Amino acid sequence: LTDDSGDSVLTLAQSDDYVFSGSQHGSIHVWNRDTYQLEKVLHGHTAGCLSLALDIGRRVLFSGGGDGKVRAWDMDSLKCLYVVHAGVNSGAVLSLEYAEASDLLVLGCQNTSIQWFNVGQKDLVSRSERRREMESRRSRFFDDSVEAISVCVPSLPLASDDEPDSSEFYVISESSIVQYAHSGYVYGLLVSGNVLFSAASDGAIKQWQLAEHGMEELAELSRSFSDGDLPEDLSVHALALDDGLLFAGLQSGDIEVWDLETKQRIRVLHGHSGNVYTLLIHNHSLFSGSADGSVRIWGADLQSLGWIASSGDAVLSLAISMDDILISGSSDNAIAFWDVSVMEPPADAPVPSMAVPRRRRGRRMMQALDQWIRFKSVAGVPELQPECRRAARFLKDLMRQLGANDARLISSTPASNPIVYARFDASPQTDLCETPTVFVYGHYDVMPAGDELLWKTQPFELVGRDGYLYGRGVTDNKGPVLATLFAVSELHASGDLPLTVVFCIEGEEENGSQGLHETIASNRALFGRPRLILLSSSYWLGESTPCLTYGMRGSIRANLRIESTRPADVHAGVWGGAVTEPLTCLSHILAQLADPSGHVTIPGFHDSVRPVSDKESAAMRELVQWISAHESAAPLVARTVMSPPESHASPKSTASWESVGPIDARDDLFDQLMRRWRFPTLTVHHVDISTVAARTNTTLIPAAAQASLSVRVVPDQSLEDICQKLRSHVETIFNQMQQTRHASNKGVLDNLRLHLDVHPNAQWWLADPDTPVYQAAARAIREEWQMANQAHVPLLIREGGSIPAVPWLEEFFGPNAIAVNLPMGQSSDNAHLDNERISLVNLVRGRQIVWRLLKDIGQ
Repeated sequence: LTDDSGDSVLTLAQSDDYVFSGSQHGSIHVWNRDTYQLEKVLHGHTAGCLSLALDIGRRVLFSGGGDGKVRAWDMDSLKCLYVVHAGVNSGAVLSLEYAEASDLLVLGCQNTSIQWFNVGQKDLVSRSERRREMESRRSRFFDDSVEAISVCVPSLPLASDDEPDSSEFYVISESSIVQYAHSGYVYGLLVSGNVLFSAASDGAIKQWQLAEHGMEELAELSRSFSDGDLPEDLSVHALALDDGLLFAGLQSGDIEVWDLETKQRIRVLHGHSGNVYTLLIHNHSLFSGSADGSVRIWGADLQSLGWIASSGDAVLSLAISMDDILISGSSDNAIAFWDVSVMEPPADAPVPSMAVPRRRRGRRMMQALDQWIRFKSVAGVPELQPECRRAARFLKDLMRQLGANDARLISSTPASNPIVYARFDASPQTDLCETPTVFVYGHYDVMPAGDELLWKTQPFELVGRDGYLYGRGVTDNKGPVLATLFAVSELHASGDLPLTVVFCIEGEEENGSQGLHETIASNRALFGRPRLILLSSSYWLGESTPCLTYGMRGSIRANLRIESTRPADVHAGVWGGAVTEPLTCLSHILAQLADPSGHVTIPGFHDSVRPVSDKESAAMRELVQWISAHESAAPLVARTVMSPPESHASPKSTASWESVGPIDARDDLFDQLMRRWRFPTLTVHHVDISTVAARTNTTLIPAAAQASLSVRVVPDQSLEDICQKLRSHVETIFNQMQQTRHASNKGVLDNLRLHLDVHPNAQWWLADPDTPVYQAAARAIREEWQMANQAHVPLLIREGGSIPAVPWLEEFFGPNAIAVNLPMGQSSDNAHLDNERISLVNLVRGRQIVWRLLKDIGQ
C-alpha cells in the first residue's frame, strides 16, 4: 500500500477492522483490513506521528506526535475524542504504550522523560485547572536554535472534523513525570502486565513497576563492556518480550537477548547491517525490521529462519495479525503484507477471532490466483499451448482439492485447448441427465500481455497494490472464475449447496471459442439440465455502483482482401497509372460501408433493428441520471463525455458535470450508451498491405491490400441476414469499380481480384431482468454491498461486446435455461490492456454474492 504523501511509515497498529499507519507529516492513514483500501486520513498532529497504541476495551487508538501531544481516536467513528498534552518541554512523543492492568498510557519522550496518563481517571482534574496549566506553560526547550528530531516537520492542514471540542484536552502534570528517566531519547517502551520496560539512545534498558498512582524503577539491565565504555552505536531502538526473554534492537544492527530472571545478556543475534528499528513476537518467533531494508525471522531456539526483502528502504515499523499476516512499514511510503502462516503455530497459540477463518479462506483464494496467473495461457499461439494445458491442469487439480465430486479435462478439437469440467453434487446422484443444475461458464485463456514496457508490474505475476490485484487475466477471467469456484466449494463443504453445480471453463474464449460447441454437445450428459447459466465476464459501468448485465450485442467478423494479378509491388514513378491500385480500391470500398458519423450505410442494414420502446428509453434516462449524480468520474464516462477529445487527464482531474452543462452532458451520455449498447455498428480494425517493403517505401504500389472489420448486431438482426447484406454490398461496389475501370482505362496491364471472408461470431443476447432469477441476483448484490434501501442498485446494464457462448448455451440447454452475467470488475480494470487489475474488495464480495445467490436459488 502507498499513499500520495510520499511520507515514511513511522509506526503501525491494527484492529480487527483497520490498519493504522503514522506518517512523517503527522497524518494517520486508516486502511481497511479486508480490502486493503484507504478508508480515511486522520489529521491533527502538527509534526510526525511517531507512535501508536491501542486500548482495545474502549476501542481507542492513541497516537503520539512530534508536536508533544497524544491524540485519542475512536476506532469506530474515526473521530478524535481528546488531546493529551505532554509535560512542559517534553519535545516529541517517541514511544507510546497502553497498560491495561493499571489503565495507564505511558509516553517515552524526546527530553529523556517517561510520563504517564491515567485514562480512567482523566476527568478527576477539572477543566478550569487544566486550562490554567496550559496557559502557564511557555516552552523554550526546543527553540529555533536547537535542532529538533528529524521527523518533526510541519503537518498538513488540520481537517475540521478531526479536531475535538476545545474542552476535550488533558494535561500531564509534573507529578506524572519521571524526569531524566534516561540520558537520551526514549525510543522504546514495552508493557507486560504491570511491568514497563524502557530503552533509549543512552543504551540503557530499564524495568519499572506500574500502578494507578504512577511508576517506580525496579532495575536497570547492566550493559557493561570489557573496556568499560558503551559504544556509540549501541543505542536501543526497539524492545520485544517472549517467555522470560527480552529482546533489544540496537543501532548497530544486532539484537541482544536478555534473561529477565537472571538479568543477564545470554545471546547477541547478528544478521542486520543497519539500525534495528522495530521488533515483534508472534507464536514465539521474533521478527526484526532494520534500516538495511529487510525483515529477519528468528525461531524460538534463537536460530535465524530466514529473511524477507522489503522494498530496499528502511523497515521502520512492524505489526502482525491473528490470521498470520505480517505488516511492515518502510521509509519509502510502502506498507507491505506478508503471509507467515506457513510457520507452524505452537500448541499454546491464541485462538483466532471469528474474522480469521473468513480471511484465511480469502487468502487461499489469493494464493491459488497467484499461482494461476503465472501460466501464460494465451490461446491461438502454438508455442504457448503447453502453458494453456498446464493452466487447465492446475484448475482441475484445484477443483479436486476443493471437494469436487468429479473434475476432468475434456478434449476439444485437436488444435484447441481442453475444457476444464467439474461437478459439485448437492446430493448423491442417481441420473445426472435429469438433475437440475447450475452451469458455471468461464475461461482460463487470456490475451497477450502486449508491450510489457507499459506495465507497472510483471504481467504474469500477481501483485497487490493499494487494494487492487494486478496481472494478466486477473479480471478477465481467472479472478471471477476462482471467486465462483470458492463460493461453490464453501457451500459444498458445509452441506448447504442447494443444487448441483457444474463448471465448464474453456481455454479458447479469446480465440473465438474454437471447439466449444462441439465439445459440449458431445458430452451433453455431463451437465445435467441447467436452469441457471452463471458467468462473470463483464464490468461495472463505473467505479462504485454494482451492476447486473442483462444484454450484449452480437458480432460478425470479416476479412476483405483486394489483390492484383501481377505478382509483386512495382515502382509508382515507373508504373503509376498503368497498373491497378489495390489499396485505393480497398479504401473506396471501406469508405462506402459507413458515413463519417459512423452510421452504417449497407442497404437494409437497419431494417430489422428492434425499435426503442418508451419503457426502454425511460430506463436508460434513469440510469443516466444516476450515473451523472454518482459516477461522473468513472473512466468509461469521464473519458468520453467529461473530457475533451484531446485531453488525456486522469479521472481525478476531469471536469465537473457543471462545467460541461448538466443537461447537455446527460444527453450526450444517453446517446453514447445507446450507441454502445443498443444500436449496431461497423468497425474497421486493421488495414495492411502486401509486403514489408511497401509499408516502409513510399515509392511502391502494393500488389495487395487487406482489411479486417467487425459488425456488432443487436435485437432483432439476424446474423445470416447481415452477413449476406455485407457480402452483397462489398461485391456490388467492387464490381461497379471494375466496370468503371474497364470502361475508362483500357490500357491497364493487370486486373484485380476480391477475396471476402464473412462469418458470424456471436449471436446477440438479451435477458429479462424482471425474471425471478435476476431478482435473486439483484437481491444478493444489494445484501452483500449493504445497499438494501437503494432501489437503483444494482444498475441494470448492457454490454457493447459479445460472448459467443452465452446465447448458444441458452439455446442449447433451453428452453428453461437462463443466463446471468454477474460483473465483478470495475470500469477501470483495463481488461485486454496493460496493467489489467481488479479490486480486491470486488473479488471478495463477488465470491460472497455468488454464495448468496446460490443459497437463494435453492429456496
